[in-house]
Amino acid sequence: MTRLLRGAALAALSLAAVSAAGAASAQSYSRLVVFGDSLSDNGNLYLATGGSTPASPPYGAGRFSNGPVFTERLGFNAANFMGPVTGSINYAFGGARTDSQAQPLGMRLQLAQYQQRGGTFGANDLVSVLGGANNIFQGLPAAGASTNPTGAITPVALSAAADINFIVNGIAQAGAGTVLVTNLPKLSITPQFRGTPAAPLADFAVTTFNGALLTGLNATAAARPGTNIILMDLFKVGDVIAGNPSAFGVSNVTQPCFNGVTVCSNPDSYFYFDGVHPTAKGHEVIARLSNDYLYYGDLGSQTAVLGETAWRHREDALDGSTAALSGRGAWERGTSISVGALADKTETDARGAIGKATSDGYGVRIALESGTETLRFGLSGSYRNADVDAGALRADIDSFGLDVYGGWRSGDVFVNAAAGVAQDDFNDINRLTSLAPIVHSGSTRGVSTGARLQGGMWFDMGGFALSPRVAVAWINTDVDGFSEQGPAAQYAYADRSVQATTAEIALRAEGGTERVRFYAEGGYRDSLSDDSDAVRTGILGNPAKVLARDVDLPFGGQVLAAAGIEGTIMERLKVSIGYKGRFGNHADSHMAAVKLSLPL
Repeated sequence: MTRLLRGAALAALSLAAVSAAGAASAQSYSRLVVFGDSLSDNGNLYLATGGSTPASPPYGAGRFSNGPVFTERLGFNAANFMGPVTGSINYAFGGARTDSQAQPLGMRLQLAQYQQRGGTFGANDLVSVLGGANNIFQGLPAAGASTNPTGAITPVALSAAADINFIVNGIAQAGAGTVLVTNLPKLSITPQFRGTPAAPLADFAVTTFNGALLTGLNATAAARPGTNIILMDLFKVGDVIAGNPSAFGVSNVTQPCFNGVTVCSNPDSYFYFDGVHPTAKGHEVIARLSNDYLYYGDLGSQTAVLGETAWRHREDALDGSTAALSGRGAWERGTSISVGALADKTETDARGAIGKATSDGYGVRIALESGTETLRFGLSGSYRNADVDAGALRADIDSFGLDVYGGWRSGDVFVNAAAGVAQDDFNDINRLTSLAPIVHSGSTRGVSTGARLQGGMWFDMGGFALSPRVAVAWINTDVDGFSEQGPAAQYAYADRSVQATTAEIALRAEGGTERVRFYAEGGYRDSLSDDSDAVRTGILGNPAKVLARDVDLPFGGQVLAAAGIEGTIMERLKVSIGYKGRFGNHADSHMAAVKLSLPL
């Protein structure tokens, strides 16, 4: 697929990704517990103040926005702070600091009150923690008026980060399975701070907070290995949204929809409802970013198709080497050269967290063979390309192979063996993130090795011949780990080996004349063992755990089918055209090939 077509396909997928942002995933959570400030408040401050704050209207339904906040878009129906603590519940209060402030209820007290009411945390719980901005907002005026503004605001930011880390540690100690901690956004791009003298100091405070938060969470994650602490980087993505707002469904990122007096007529076109709070549309964007972090284990497992494709390339190369020596035609003393080309298509079914995938490819092979009527040896070089389309994942794979093979024949009995190695280049690995249209990119390399042993015999049937044959093969593909580049959750993939041993039984028929011959073959191949590594995905520069997903090879038991024709032209040049199909448990493949052979 050309780069132009690839880009068009990714753009077309953007709408699908937006629609599926809240869809269920195999990586699931049983309930949601929220602690935070106005960015997460689902109406708690409005309820606690008797409907006075925030004023609704102009604010919507007691939120500091015109609609649902991002924590309400994560697939849970969380009750307000008065609800039962056994289900999904939201304790976030607009205006809350990270400390033990009484009004609005500070985040340390939010956790304490939740636990005092009997609230607990379980292994399947998702806990959202976001706060610190109000500490900074309240500290900026005095810091800005001081003789050392950065020195004055630093302890404010560090104290807020320490509070968040204390809260996360307490949640982890109490047994929560997953904690999503969100850092603070870049304040200088919000309407309240954009272009103002306070913007540089505000950004300094935020970066100080975010740096201390990351350091603290890394330490907490190491001390609490039973909890997956995921840090969502809201700061990093801010400039991307501000630089291309239309890509995220809004047109205005510089002005608030509500200017303090009037409300705009088209809030869905604005990212900010007031000076710092997003609109419902803005919260939708944050929720989609959240999904990219929350479901990285499942979303990252889609890269299983990389190693699977390279493994299949190696299997095809070994098949081709032994096939060159297993036909009915008698071997002749001497040396020959052959050149071949192929085109193939493979379709793989969805398997658990891994979506449907297709691979369109082509290849070339050149081989030199030499020997006698009973012994023959060959050396071949090959190139395979595959354009892989696996839902949100795209990749271009090149395999450069070198194989040696040989065979022995005595009468109607033959035994062949082949072994080889290939370098696999995984180029243009592009993942359409949950925050479409953001696409992350990466590349890596790998090495595939394998060996195949085949044996069989021929029976003349009068006009045609039959050959039952058996074969066994071992193939291993090692894919080097790599990390994505991009502003959403940057997935970091560990090294992975795809390794399996297969066995097959087949029956081949050949017939025809001296100059034109045909063949047809059918068989069955299955795995004797699949020792492939799990797909392991983490998040680059993040305290999040590396999550493992076991993925079986898609073909499993497979029916083999092949047919073709071979003719001799110009007395010496042999031309063969053939088809090969594989029909497996979760995948089908079709290959067409042509080969020219010439004795030297």
